[in-house]
Amino acid sequence: MGELQRMYDEVPPPSPEVLAEGRARLVALAREGGRRGPRRQWHRGLLAVGLAGGVAAAAAAVVAARGSDDGPRETRPVSAHEVLTRAAAAARLEPELHPRPGQYLYIRSVVAWGPGKVAPGKAPGRETRERWVSVDGSKPGLLRAPCRGQGAKVCDSPIPIEDESAPVPRPGSQLWLVRAMPGLLKHWKSQVTAPAPTPVATPGHDRPFGEWNWYGVSELVGDYLPPKMRAEVFEFLGDVPRVKVNEHATDAVGRPAVSLSQDADGGRLELMFDRSTYRFLGSRYLDRTPRPEGGDWIGTAESGAGEVKTTVLKVEVADRLPARS
Repeated sequence: MGELQRMYDEVPPPSPEVLAEGRARLVALAREGGRRGPRRQWHRGLLAVGLAGGVAAAAAAVVAARGSDDGPRETRPVSAHEVLTRAAAAARLEPELHPRPGQYLYIRSVVAWGPGKVAPGKAPGRETRERWVSVDGSKPGLLRAPCRGQGAKVCDSPIPIEDESAPVPRPGSQLWLVRAMPGLLKHWKSQVTAPAPTPVATPGHDRPFGEWNWYGVSELVGDYLPPKMRAEVFEFLGDVPRVKVNEHATDAVGRPAVSLSQDADGGRLELMFDRSTYRFLGSRYLDRTPRPEGGDWIGTAESGAGEVKTTVLKVEVADRLPARS
């Protein structure tokens, strides 16, 4: 016991993010009925952060079913509904931010692009971006990213207000979404169950995000929604038909993921979730239309790379914009 006490004193407690991830794994394990995989050798370092996190790591993106003879376990692919149900449970465990009018959401993400299946053999690119977005849409925001063709130097670009005549909180802002989301979800559910497809409205016009669209929802969950509201969006997506599952995806930083996708208008958009905890990671867009030779996809992701991945690393609340670089 003395040795355990010394280990406890020497090892700092896990961060809130680690605890949230461990809780999500426990939820996933509980949904499997507490079943464990074959006995394995645990690294001694796991003891310092608690046995619960190590045991919960057995939850994976496939569901195991033990045979009647208690023999080798068979696996079956998970469904989109199952992934999203678990993603909703994981979302409810995330720490909640409390942004106020006049503040900003700070989002740091990694964007990786090319070559995809459209341009095989072309070199890929990758960069870290930072955004400061007005919580209520009342102020311009800021994008900080590597300068084009200038190596490691970063450049700042303003994010303008789309419609200064609109009342605050302006449509599309985080505070506007919090107010509008219950009605939007109700409207979207009626569209998903409708026998015929409905027209898609363009965000920022008469009814921003008002019509159901797989691409539009990916933008909503890509930044920040309160945990309960994000979970409700995932639960809604769980009832959307014709969603494909890929259990062997990777995100923009190379982490294993399970992705859910739909194809539309010559492209495919995937939502990516951690393969063990089902925490939302980001998205991947694949352009499935043929493109002519050429294109500077090494320099920027928005130049027709054929494939663009975005992984969200951090979301925080900021009181003001940083000093311009």
